[in-house]
Amino acid sequence: MQVFIDGENLRHRLVSVLFQEKLIHDRDEIYGVDIRKLVTEALKQEPESIRYYTTNIVQPDFEIPELLSHKIKAIQEAHERWIGMLNEQHIDVVMAGNLKVKQSNRCYHCGRRTMVLQEKGVDVRLAAEVVMAATHDNVKDIVVLSSDADMIPALEIAKNNGAKVTYMCFEEEVNESLVKATNFVVNYDRDNIIRNFQGRYHSEHLEAYKEHVKTLPGAHEPDDNH
Repeated sequence: MQVFIDGENLRHRLVSVLFQEKLIHDRDEIYGVDIRKLVTEALKQEPESIRYYTTNIVQPDFEIPELLSHKIKAIQEAHERWIGMLNEQHIDVVMAGNLKVKQSNRCYHCGRRTMVLQEKGVDVRLAAEVVMAATHDNVKDIVVLSSDADMIPALEIAKNNGAKVTYMCFEEEVNESLVKATNFVVNYDRDNIIRNFQGRYHSEHLEAYKEHVKTLPGAHEPDDNH
């Protein structure tokens, strides 16, 4: 059994649940989760391999606003810690895309454009490797943790090539199109996430990281309304 994880899809869900449950105090906070155990619990068996697809985060080679540069630096620091945690869990990390700075669409109200961050390339690489696993490597048991409907053609190719394809998803956000494109569905839930939460990271660098976060646009203290 090989597991393919859309990294940002999973991290977004983890952050949302941990923040709602008040286990982290800020959506930008650095934290740890036993991803391997979470996946194993949901599947009820230990997979042969887990591949986690994520993005390269680099500063652009052109001038950008200082606040945006600080935001990218903070994201880089958190990302490096996260990758280190995955490596310790013997999860294969695939740097599959890039976090790019681009100009947003014009605001409907004021007509302004701003600089925003956009992830590119991860879904394409993940889909291509799922197809290769089924057609070239003859993998017969494939699990995909992603709710991106763009994965459907790759999943159908894998299934038509004889692989058993399982869609693993958060139980509160099931994509019915992916359900139809796969053989099986496995859910993970809030309890899975909470049980495998390893806590907030505390180190000599954490205070510096928090100072970075305070400089970000929209930085605020969370309250009970979140």
